[in-house]
Amino acid sequence: MLSSFFRLLTRCYQLALPYGRLRLFSVLALILFNGLLQLIGVTSIFPFFALAADPDRIRNSNYGSLFLKALPPIDNNHLLAVTGVFAIVMLIAASIGSMASESIRIRYAFGFSQWLKVRLLSYYATRPYGYFLARNSAELTQKVNDIERFIMGVLLPMGEILTRIVLVLFLIGTVFLVQPYVAIGASVLFGGFYLVAFTILRPKARVIGEKLQHHYVQFYKNLDQFLNGIKTVMVHGRSQHFMGKALEHSSVIGNYQSLIPIYSNGPRYLIEPIAFGGLVAIVVIMALQGRPFSDILPNLAVMGAASMRLLPALQLLFSQLVQVASNSYTLGQLEQEILTIERETENIADQSEKNQELRFENEIKLENITFRYPSDAPPILKNFSITIPKNQSIGIAGPSGSGKSTLVDLLLGLHQAESGYILVDGVELTHKNLSAWRRMIGYVPQDIYLLDETIAENIAFGIERDAVDSLALRAAADAAQILDFIEGLPRGFDTMVGERGVRLSGGQRQRIGLARALYHKPEILILDEATSALDNTTEAAVMQTIHQLQGSMTMITIAHRLSTLERCNRIIQLDGI
Repeated sequence: MLSSFFRLLTRCYQLALPYGRLRLFSVLALILFNGLLQLIGVTSIFPFFALAADPDRIRNSNYGSLFLKALPPIDNNHLLAVTGVFAIVMLIAASIGSMASESIRIRYAFGFSQWLKVRLLSYYATRPYGYFLARNSAELTQKVNDIERFIMGVLLPMGEILTRIVLVLFLIGTVFLVQPYVAIGASVLFGGFYLVAFTILRPKARVIGEKLQHHYVQFYKNLDQFLNGIKTVMVHGRSQHFMGKALEHSSVIGNYQSLIPIYSNGPRYLIEPIAFGGLVAIVVIMALQGRPFSDILPNLAVMGAASMRLLPALQLLFSQLVQVASNSYTLGQLEQEILTIERETENIADQSEKNQELRFENEIKLENITFRYPSDAPPILKNFSITIPKNQSIGIAGPSGSGKSTLVDLLLGLHQAESGYILVDGVELTHKNLSAWRRMIGYVPQDIYLLDETIAENIAFGIERDAVDSLALRAAADAAQILDFIEGLPRGFDTMVGERGVRLSGGQRQRIGLARALYHKPEILILDEATSALDNTTEAAVMQTIHQLQGSMTMITIAHRLSTLERCNRIIQLDGI
């Protein structure tokens, strides 16, 4: 069990080390200092009770005489008052120290939490598009949520465990100085009791953690499917089905979570009568040995105070160990991601050159492009080549599965070709100039993703409302022929569109998508089935808007229907491999 705990501690240490050695070691030093403060607080009451029981004994002892030499002559009553005040001050100092220690540990933990989130989300932001295609969004969301569970269920409890271990060792050491046999007996009795209890409950706690991990992912997955597909779910009358699947996992999560405090707190109800009975037995034994009350009282006070600190410390230590065992799966999840990030940090740093400039004056060339999705699947595109002159309008048609959208993803730099090159004025498109390339592109997909924000923020996309260029905003809306509609709304550009644009018609959503693509004044406009979901009348109106842009920029239009592409300078027919 100890080796397992130290392995877990080492893993936490390795995970936290990149956050800062100084921060980490400062927190560890604070834990040790807090243990010393607690020890001083407990032992400070010994002189007070010793004086109350037998003042002359303290005056005649070695330590007492040394202490009294530092004070002016003082009678027993005033000396008792001084030691009482000293004990109270030390107890208050120990309490303040505990509060400060806990505050600093918590601030460290949540600072570390923020650091982990930054690292994880920054890592996701640098992943290729294929990374997200291969993973369920609920799984990625779960990993971000695991950071909070790791902080609350592992890191903070580990700090508490270390604090309690230091305190328990100091307290047992103090009792050992007063009553060595009692200290040894208490260590064996209490330590053995909690050791047996934890040995029995640790496997159960680990199983709980594994089950929670599975059911959390499934809960969020089903919840996302229920909420994101609410329209289809309601139309088909399947609310109970999808809601029931989510709630089924939620119920299991609740059942498992309820077991953690039961396992954590259960032993407390057994150890309290054992501890109290042991203290009574010690007093009876000392009395039967004929020891005077003046000798029993100070020892009893120290052991009682130590017990008041020791039992809660042992119980909290045990409960935190159970909590760590049941949440240790989050450490495994984060280790896998964060250590991968650390290994790839150098490669990501090498991409600092990715801001290389790129100019587009003449043409775009795709030379012998071959691409496939899974490595063992037939290629979607094979030795595909095309030249697109600047300011020309190119149409790409073909049936479903012929590679039209894949070709667009390659042009957008979302996929990397298995072989072949994309050249812009003879310069190969790589990760070093990809950012410059994307700044030239305006992209309009079939399904326009709209934020639950204002029209202005949806057109500017990713720019704070105060930083939006009003002139560029109006120009983009005007070019997309939606300016009159927007200005006719009571709040104009500050109108909220609702989640996924539910308050707008299909044609209005597509025009806002077109305005978004035009906001940054792109040199290249890519339309990926941008009108295929619209009715014929709305499609004709949107295409009329797009046709007015021809000649002012390079346009690449993907469509099923050749009629949509009839005004293109050139049409490429893809038939698949």
